[in-house]
Amino acid sequence: MMDSSDSSRSGDAPFLRVEGISKAFPGVLALNNVSLELHAGEVHALTGENGSGKSTISKVIGGAHQPDSGSIWLDGRRISIPSPAAALRHGIVSISQELTLATSLSVAENVYLGRLPRTRLGIIDWNRAYRDAARVLDSLGVHVDPRTQVSSLSIELQQEIEIARALSTQARLLILDEATSSLSEAATDRLLGIVEEQRRRGVAVLMISHRMPELYRSATRATVLRDGRLVGTVPLPATSEDRLVQMMVGRDLDDYFGNRDVTPGDTVLEVRDLASVDGRLRPTSFTLRRGQILGVAGLVGSGKTELGLALGGVLAATGQVRVDGRRISVANPRAALDGGIGFVPEDRKGQCILPGRSVAENFSLAWMSQLSTKGLLRVREEQRRVADSMRRYGVVAAGDGVRISTLSGGNQQKVVLGRVFARGCAVYVLSEPTRGVDVGAKSSIYGLLQQLVSDGAAVVIISSELPELLGLADEVIVFYQGEVRGHFDAAEFDEESVANVAVSGRLVQRAS
Repeated sequence: MMDSSDSSRSGDAPFLRVEGISKAFPGVLALNNVSLELHAGEVHALTGENGSGKSTISKVIGGAHQPDSGSIWLDGRRISIPSPAAALRHGIVSISQELTLATSLSVAENVYLGRLPRTRLGIIDWNRAYRDAARVLDSLGVHVDPRTQVSSLSIELQQEIEIARALSTQARLLILDEATSSLSEAATDRLLGIVEEQRRRGVAVLMISHRMPELYRSATRATVLRDGRLVGTVPLPATSEDRLVQMMVGRDLDDYFGNRDVTPGDTVLEVRDLASVDGRLRPTSFTLRRGQILGVAGLVGSGKTELGLALGGVLAATGQVRVDGRRISVANPRAALDGGIGFVPEDRKGQCILPGRSVAENFSLAWMSQLSTKGLLRVREEQRRVADSMRRYGVVAAGDGVRISTLSGGNQQKVVLGRVFARGCAVYVLSEPTRGVDVGAKSSIYGLLQQLVSDGAAVVIISSELPELLGLADEVIVFYQGEVRGHFDAAEFDEESVANVAVSGRLVQRAS
């Protein structure tokens, strides 16, 4: 924790001052007269629900959006930031959860995109580029050949390459917009350590995150936005987490994880010796009853993600899967769905939505075949179902005709989940269902999951957020090096015991 003399810098002039910023998009006022100040050597949290305006203002500061009104001052001088390139010239560097890498290029080319070192003759100095990129990557604890093509890397590694690119610049202001959303706990810890190093060097850091422990670890002040307006700026850690959440959502969240009053029914899912052909998932067995939620924990690469992919028919696997006593095929996603398993993968942007299509079109994927007769779509019935789904799942949008890519992450995820829930499956397998989703949307999604199991379905939740699993699950299994090494009932597990198994692989069996 930082000492008070270093935290507020109240006697210093702010390094960044944003005054009266407003920004409108078609049908929505994203920012309404928002102001904030940030000092050199300060980590400042920017919080709020999805759609509150925090990403918009970070993009205004980063040059990706132009404000309709207001001003930006840097080091006491009013500046214009017409583009990300202009922001970079001012020493403003952004790291976003939305990857901006050129995936067809190498790691080194991405780290130094547009800035590759050259010899005196003007020729690209590849040896230096690879050497310098390796040094930056090593500082992040990332061990990957700088010559590797980015498209071959996992989402987590790609996010770390994005971070490496930012750190390779001489940043004076670092904007982290949900930069840890795709990172493991270990990678997140390394990044937060680097944030502290940057702060000590005098770099100003604007940190946007839904993960409260990260904000309380790193930031000394938090500015809260709601519905595009400034709610206030408060000191951390003097302001409690409950108070901060209350400021964000404008209400108390008494039942954050939701409630259900249901007695588990018959066994609905039986998994016997399920193993991936590529060896990443070793033989895994478990059962799940109707009305139950099974949590799946583990570090990145532990096998937890592969379990979801195998059950969803995405990853080739051997073994047996039974739903309601009937053996089903998980040879492909269609077979798994027909067998009664609805699967939602973790990569919402890359695998779950059609970003260029409307909300209605994305919802309609669930029932397109049912509403088509001889190639003709029953439009009125489609419109009715879309409207009903938006209402049922609490999707907030200007209309069902807007592109889904314009929605907040939480609303996009509600569309994805609603589309799968509309199938009426017996079992749902959800991988990182609330990644990149704010606290209010998380609570709404948890309520939807509780309703599902109350209605007799069973849910498998694969998550990197242990509090999420502890708040929802009846049982938790923990993966380590491709196999289950821990199995806990709700009455047995806590965050520490689950984390210990995930890190050490120490075998823990259910007491019952």
